[in-house]
Amino acid sequence: MTQQQTITLESPTVESSSAAFTAFVIEQIRCAKLRAEITVNQCEMAAAAVSAGLISPEIALLVLHECGVEVSS
Repeated sequence: MTQQQTITLESPTVESSSAAFTAFVIEQIRCAKLRAEITVNQCEMAAAAVSAGLISPEIALLVLHECGVEVSS
């Protein structure tokens, strides 16, 4: 399991209209997409494990919490 990570972006030192800034933003979007895909996979894993009786619903909630997913009851 991974710990929830906080990412802080500092203001880039390039002009916002520059090609370098555009490339930077595109790469940040790609990273966010990958993090979202990992979270989806972890949620699906927890659901499958609960469905198969391998873990309890309480453990599944803990797994989701560790992934940064908050489930309201």
